[in-house]
Amino acid sequence: AKEGGLCTVLGEHCCAYVNQDKRIEKDLSQIWEKTKILHEVAQDNTSWGFGDLIEKLTSWLPNLAWLKQLFIVTIIVAILSMVLCVIIRCAWWYFQSTRDSYSEWKKNQLRRKLESNKYLKKT
Repeated sequence: AKEGGLCTVLGEHCCAYVNQDKRIEKDLSQIWEKTKILHEVAQDNTSWGFGDLIEKLTSWLPNLAWLKQLFIVTIIVAILSMVLCVIIRCAWWYFQSTRDSYSEWKKNQLRRKLESNKYLKKT
């Protein structure tokens, strides 16, 4: 090896032989290991926890899928009803305050006309 390798010692043309025995099997096993890791990453729960929450809420129910769906739909309808009630009350409050503001504005406008004697003045 110090003199330039086996070919120099033999004095002949040389072609290198690299033993690649079991190389394909090694590559396949490495690919398989990486595939397992990617599969585990893909299986990780990346949701916001709603699945776990629903599972905890419905775990006491028997294994009847339609009953669980009915329970979930009932919860969703109840939540949406509460949100709708809040929106309606806010809208009612807003429109009532707007109506009161308009009434106050109209009173002030009438008062100004009365005070300036323009309201009862004949034309």
